[in-house]
Amino acid sequence: MNRRDFIHTSCVACAASIGVLSLLQSCTTNKYVSNIKIEQNKLSVKRTEFTVVKKGKAIQQKFIILKPENSPFPIALYQLPNDEFKALYLQCSHLGCELNAFETTLVCPCHGAEFNTNGEVTQGPAIIPIKTFVTSSDAENVYIQLA
Repeated sequence: MNRRDFIHTSCVACAASIGVLSLLQSCTTNKYVSNIKIEQNKLSVKRTEFTVVKKGKAIQQKFIILKPENSPFPIALYQLPNDEFKALYLQCSHLGCELNAFETTLVCPCHGAEFNTNGEVTQGPAIIPIKTFVTSSDAENVYIQLA
């Protein structure tokens, strides 16, 4: 194979893999919640927001995305085992890009930094964990302490 054919084949393979990854990511749907209450620096969201009905079946989401008013970045709220919750601010600690949330990881589209659902860095270039919030819950709501 000559150099020109190699470069052409490599570019086609790269473009195809980007297309496939984009399609796979589009298969996962993030649930953006707009029904949020904020009182005295405490955000509240109904537990029922984690449930989505598809084709007549109730599906429990692992996380939802909240976009409080006047907040430059959304908050990912993860439902953990043992009825615990974790709230993470979706701003990368590296250069401030908005993170993409997935079931087990948060990924920075700018430079590839990755964080786990505890906000800890799992892949650089970021070295500082992302901001998290204290959470609490009752039978109906999950509360996020913003300050």
